[in-house]
Amino acid sequence: MSTEEVIPVEAADDLAPTESGEPIEESSGVLLGLTEGDRKFLMVTGSILLLLMGAYLWKYSSGGRETIEIKRLGSQEYVYQLDINEANWVEWMQLDGVGDVLARRIVADREENGPFTSIDDLDRVKGIGPATLERLRPHLMMTSENMDE
Repeated sequence: MSTEEVIPVEAADDLAPTESGEPIEESSGVLLGLTEGDRKFLMVTGSILLLLMGAYLWKYSSGGRETIEIKRLGSQEYVYQLDINEANWVEWMQLDGVGDVLARRIVADREENGPFTSIDDLDRVKGIGPATLERLRPHLMMTSENMDE
């Protein structure tokens, strides 16, 4: 006779082989190494976490709040003006259509021929014609101090 142990059929269902081939008994309340109490704890904790994440998402995705409309003032056009007898060539270059060469010509003419007596005197500068003068006029001014000189 052999030395093997004989196990009744009813008891064989409760045994599971190990890596070494020896049978071990499985407990009915263990799944993936977790007891029934562990599984309940994980389910409750997971449910609470999902609830908190849902509340967080609801809060930061407008969560019932109304959009606030902010009224702003309309944009205002800024008008750059310069004194024709005081402005240097850099200030003249700030005007549309006045480049480096023309700005230096205006300042050189003012230094050679004296201050301008009116805005219309700018037409004595080479490169400033009637159309250019009309385009620049809203940006030009003369102070009363310059008119007395």
